[in-house]
Parts: sequence; C-alpha cells; structure tokens
Amino acid sequence: MLQMVVMSALLALLFFPLQIQWWKTPFFRKWLLSRYIIGLFYGLMLFYVGLLDQTVTAIITYYLPIVGIGLIVDNSLVFSLKRTFRKQPALAGVGTGLTILVGFSVFWIIQPLFLADAMYSIAGGEEVTVEEFNPVSEEHIPVVPRSFARYRSDVLMGQLDNPAFYNLGETRIQRVDGSLFWITPIEYDGLFRWYRSDAAPGYIMVSAENPRMEPELVLSDMKYVPSAFFHENLERHVRLEFPDILMLDTTFEVDSEGNPFYIISYGHYTEFRRIADVDGIVTVDPATGEMEQFAKDDAPEWVNRIYPPHIAEERNLWFGIYKQGIVNRFFGREGLTEPTAWGADDSVTGVVNRELNLSWFTDHMRLTREGGEVSQSMVGFTMFDARTGELSYFRDASGMLNGRTAMNLAERTFVRDDYVAGTPSLYNVYGQYTWIVPLMDRNAVLRQIMLVNAASESIYGYGETKREAFGAYQLELAAKGDDDIVPGELLDLEELTGTVDRVYKWDREDNVTVRILLEGHERIFTVNASSYPRAVFIEPGDIITISFMDGGEDVQPIEELDF
Repeated sequence: MLQMVVMSALLALLFFPLQIQWWKTPFFRKWLLSRYIIGLFYGLMLFYVGLLDQTVTAIITYYLPIVGIGLIVDNSLVFSLKRTFRKQPALAGVGTGLTILVGFSVFWIIQPLFLADAMYSIAGGEEVTVEEFNPVSEEHIPVVPRSFARYRSDVLMGQLDNPAFYNLGETRIQRVDGSLFWITPIEYDGLFRWYRSDAAPGYIMVSAENPRMEPELVLSDMKYVPSAFFHENLERHVRLEFPDILMLDTTFEVDSEGNPFYIISYGHYTEFRRIADVDGIVTVDPATGEMEQFAKDDAPEWVNRIYPPHIAEERNLWFGIYKQGIVNRFFGREGLTEPTAWGADDSVTGVVNRELNLSWFTDHMRLTREGGEVSQSMVGFTMFDARTGELSYFRDASGMLNGRTAMNLAERTFVRDDYVAGTPSLYNVYGQYTWIVPLMDRNAVLRQIMLVNAASESIYGYGETKREAFGAYQLELAAKGDDDIVPGELLDLEELTGTVDRVYKWDREDNVTVRILLEGHERIFTVNASSYPRAVFIEPGDIITISFMDGGEDVQPIEELDF
C-alpha cells in the first residue's frame, strides 16, 4: 500500500503546470494545491481502484496525455488571463501539448500495423497430425454444458442460510480427483451484503461427465474473493503485494483434497502493452489471504489452467490471420483462417486429453470478408494447452463440419422441441472426429446429448443420457459407415476369437446391424452387414474372430470379422 501511495504522490507532480507564469503570479499559484490533490486522486483511482500495474509503460500510457492536455490548457489560460504573457510562448506551449497528444494517438493507432509478425510469432502454432489427437475414454468426455451447470448450481443456492446475500461466481471446468467438474464459487451480492457477511460460504461442484450426478455444495468460509470490497477484494489483495505484475486472469480451483484457491495468472506486456505473455501464477487461500507465487513451469499439478481463455482466443486469431504478414492479411489473403464464431461466452472451449489435462479448443474456417457468407466447414482446428501455452494445429480435419454447422444440425433435429445447442467440443470418438453438442431447453435444462460425425452430417446419434447418446452414435457408425468415412488409426486393433453366445439382428430399412455377445465377455460387439454380408448368418455356437479398436466401451464396433 505504501508503494502505491508514494507512486501516486510522485506522479501527481505531473499535474503541476509547466508554464512558469503559474508559479510567479498569486492568482494562478493558489490553484497548485488543488491540482496536486486531483493528481493524487487520479493516481489512487488508477492504482488502487483500477488495479493498474505500476510499470513504466503503464505510467507513460496514462500520464503522457495528462501532460499534453496540461500544456494546452495552461498556456491558453495564461495567455487569456495574463496580459503580460506573450503570444509566442503560449503558441509554443500549446503546440508542444498538441504534438504530444497527436503523436501519442498516431502511435497508438498505427503501431498494430507493424506487429503482425510479432503476434504470429508469439502465437506459435505447430502443425500436427491425427495420430497426436488421442482418444478419451467415454466416461471422461464432458457432456454437461456450463449453462446447465450454472442452472443446477443456482438451484442448490437455496440451501444457504441467506441465499439472497450471494451470487454465483465464474463457472469453470477442471479436473478433481480423476474426474471433471464444473466448479462455481459463491460470491457476495453487492457492498451491503459483503459488509453484513463474515465470509462467502464456499463453492458448488457439478459433474461435467454425468448430468444425472447430484451437485454438491461445499461449505468453506472464503474472505478474500473478487466480489469483496476494499482490502478484502481478491485482486486488490494481490496487487498490494505484487504491484508490478500484470494480472491477466482470475479463476477459482480446488486442489486434490478439495481445498479452495483462487488462481491469478500474471505476466507482462511486450510491444508497448500490445501483446501479453504469461509468466506464472499466484495462488491465494481465500480463507486466510495467504499467497504463493509460482513460475509457470513450477505450478502445482492440481492447477488446471495457467493460460486464460482470452489469451488463447487472441493467439488463435493471430495464428489464423497473420500467417504471411500484414500485407497478406488485407490483400493477398493466402492461406488465412479465422476461429469459428459459436455465439458462446468464449470463442474457445475447454476440452481434455486422455490424462484429463485441459486445453482450449476452437476450430478454424476460411477467412471471409466482412458481411460475406459464413463457411460451413472447417479448415482445421487447434488445441491450446492451458498450462504450457503450446498451440497445436490439426490441418487434417480440413473440409469437415465446423462447430457452428454441428450446432445448427443439432437444433434442426429438435426443431419441434425448440432446443438450443450449447458450445460444441470435438473429440476422437471410436476413431472418428466427432462433435459433442449438448441441447437444452429455454430454461437451460439439459435435454439431449448429440454426437455428430465431423466427416458426414448424416451420421449422428443422440440420447437423454451419455450412454444412450454414445450407443446410438455407435450404431449409426456401424449402419451408415462407408468408404467416405475412414476410421482414424488412433487405437491399435485388438483381435479376439470366441464363441457366439447370443446374436441379435436389427433390420433397418436396407441395412442390417448384427449385435453379438461372446461367451465370457460382457461387452456387446456390433457389425454392419453392408460391410460383412455373411454376418447375417452368424448363429449362437459359431466361433468367430473379430478385430476392433478398443476404446473401453460397452458397445464396441467390429472393424474386421472372420468366421
């Protein structure tokens, strides 16, 4: 706090007039104290209320225009009110002030035109292949949208003693003890509720994997939260301890034991406050206010995200539009892409890999002109590692359905129910690029889960539960899969020889799907008769040899069949 006050007091001197006539004449001199107080108040508003980082670039950005305005106003006033003040010095002072203002404005407007290469460079973007897009177990693929998680959290708020005192904070997905949850902290509802409360009561956990799992209210007193005021405000508490860091993002997470923490991602600006980079995190115990600073490479394993979503969004944009510099961006437009607009709160969505590590996902479509027809297919997609900041670009998905098209297809399928599609996410399901699209009613209640094959919009499945949705999608793959759908080589083929215990043949129009139970095996194996016509003759007691990509599912498609 002392450094903040001293910094504000010193910078308030810039509010003093640079015109010497102000210092010589009693009429003008009597305003000096008032101007200093204004300058002191300005600094405290910037640093204490606005939480501005106390760095050289911040001081130049917010104080240089003050100097320019002061020169213009002071010289104009002195020339108007002091008859002995000559015109030439007044014009020189006003000209200097105008030069400062115009020069700074021009610099601020023109500078981005010269940063295309720097923006593309920091975005990175390594092109990778489908082999690096590892499948995730069906059990851990998140299907619960954030809006439904907030709906369930809001319902649970009624269990609090004074629910009108509080609001829901930001809802974020994270890994907790080997499963994925939407975590929502409970925040104060305004100044008076903060004043009358000793602490915020805790947080709410909603499963991101199973929509039927009951949410959990975890009571844990939290004093330092973003919605608190004055010295208990979380960001102000961190700013007073770390005055020079650039605070990029605040998120709420719990460790492996369920203890709550706020995570402040911090970093610095390059290119004169135009490009932000992440340096690490500060963890804050909301109960005690105890803080610990970590470089990004040393962050605890339980921390899910170090790079915030807005950093991932802007780097995806830079990666797409600045591939060959600023000239190509506006004229050549060769090879340019842009992230698909989903109409969601974030342009990126959190997805997980096999180890449940979080990445920010978005798909890219070809760059279109302003007001032009929006592309219905993607030219690739990216995964932005939320801990390392590495951006991976999957080019081999070019020509497949983009997320916006998958949402439209899902909504058209349930047009009579008037369901609304949530933010889609792309996963490797059964060796296929597959969109997971949640569908909700107008009250944000999850009604259906839909899986859409990214390579063919005619292949999709849905259900009220995850098991139903994945089972229906698997059957559609078995029934409609053809030469246009090439299974990804993401899982090794498993070979199994066994005796048929039971067989079920499902005749669907001009196609037959055969379901098989083998002796000693609990899972169901399925095969499409169009791929293996002899499968319709399989009977109990037959010995067959099958090959399949083992994704650990209860219903498993057969890739190769011999009997």
